[in-house]
Order: sequence, then structure tokens, then C-alpha cells
Amino acid sequence: MYAVVRTGGKQYRVSPGDILEVEKLAGDVGDSIVLEDVLMVAGEEGIEIGQPNVAGASVTARITGQHRGEKILVFRYRPKKRVRVRRGHRQYLTRLQIDKISGDGFEYGEEEKEEATPEEIVAAAVAEVATAAAVAETDSIAEAAATVEAEETVEADVEEEADIVDRAVDAVEETVAKAGDAVEAVGDVASDAVEAVGDVASDAVEAVSDMASEAAEAVSDKAGDAVEAVSDLAEDAVEAVGDAASDAVEAVGDLAEDAVDAVTKNLRGLVGRGKKADDAEDNEKKEE
Repeated sequence: MYAVVRTGGKQYRVSPGDILEVEKLAGDVGDSIVLEDVLMVAGEEGIEIGQPNVAGASVTARITGQHRGEKILVFRYRPKKRVRVRRGHRQYLTRLQIDKISGDGFEYGEEEKEEATPEEIVAAAVAEVATAAAVAETDSIAEAAATVEAEETVEADVEEEADIVDRAVDAVEETVAKAGDAVEAVGDVASDAVEAVGDVASDAVEAVSDMASEAAEAVSDKAGDAVEAVSDLAEDAVEAVGDAASDAVEAVGDLAEDAVDAVTKNLRGLVGRGKKADDAEDNEKKEE
């Protein structure tokens, strides 16, 4: 049977007799506490899941230690703010031993072991001594028989070991020969590979040089065409500017002539009006 309890914001699966460490709980070593935040209970009758807690269920535990956990490093970093904070932390912990899980109509505790009586202890010790003596006697007889058999099989073992050594030597020699052949084969493959790489590299260099020369020729041709096109455009632009300038000069000359003619006509009209006025004055004076 087991239960799921919640303490310190964490959930733990506990059974009677378990020892666990939780975040610090109030109490002294030896005190008994009751954990009432039970989320689930699984027993002989089945599994009961709380919503969120199992009604009437609780877990009784005994405090066996109050201590601090291992030190951890906490680092706080804020980018672009020059914030770099490093702190150490040691959490206060409480060690609990689960005694029982109880609720409405059930209670599960740690199974108690029955203590043996002194007579049972003495009988068990005598049985163990007798068993050990029988085993020792059997072992001595077996050792004697093994000694005789060992003497008979020593020569056979020596011959067999000699054969094994000879076969091992032959195998080593054969392996060495194969290794030499493999080294030669690897050398041949390596030389062939180097030659092939050299040929490929030379071909690649020639191809690259050909491509570079062709690219240079194409660039020079395109540059000449571009220069010619620019020169033609420049000549056309100069001619167009000259034509526009000459047209502008002619237009200005025409405008200037028209302006001079208009001014001359105006002056002549003014002069004619002045003479008429003088003649009229002279006629008036003569009549008087």
C-alpha cells in the first residue's frame, strides 16, 4: 500500500517504513507529525483519488532529523544591464520516517517482525554448526579425491597446453604475415590514391586557368563595348546640348529684336505726340 502526499509544494509517494526528505517542517527530532494533504491512497481495497484530497485520509510520520541540504549556486543574469549576481543556497530539510497511512475505515502500518525466542535462537545456532561440520568433512574428502585426479591429469594438461602454445604461435605467425600483406596492400592503395589526387588536381588547375582566361577576355570585350557605348552617348549628349544652346540663343535674339522694335515704336509715338502738342500751342498763340 502507498499514498501520495503534498508538502512544501511537492508531491511524494510514501509507504509505511519509508524515509524521505522534505522541505523544513516545524518540530524536533522524535516528534510525530500528521500530513493531511493526501492526494491518493492505494491499498488492498483499491485506489482512491482525492478531489483534490482524499476525505479523512492522513499520513503519520516521525521526525528523524533536521539538517540543511547541499549547497547550490544560483546565478541571475540580465542582458545589456550589467547585472551579474551569483549566490549560494542551502535548503533547510526535514527527514521523516513514515509510520502509518490511515483514513476512514482503513489503516496501514509497517509490518512488525516477530522476535525469536532464546530456545529458537539456540536451536538455529546448533543447526548451523552441524551443517558447517558436515560441509567441512565433505570438502576434505572431495579435496583428497581431487588431489589424486589432479596428479593423473597434470601430464595431460601439460601436453594440451603445449599444443595450445604451438597453435597460438602458428596463429601469431600467420597473423603477422597477413598484417604484412595488408600493409603492402594499403601502401599500394595509398600510392594509387595520391597519383589519382595529383591527376585530378592538375586537371582542376588547368580547367580553372582556362575558365579564368575566358572570363578575362569576356570582361575585356564587355569593357570595350561599354566604353564605346559611353563615348557615343557622350557625343550625342554634346550635340544635343549644342543644338539646344543655339536654339536658345536664336530665341533670345529674336525676343531682343522684337523688344527693340516695340520700344522704337513707342518712342516714335511719343515724339509725334509731342510735336502735335507744340504745333497746337503755336496755333493758339498766333490766333491771339
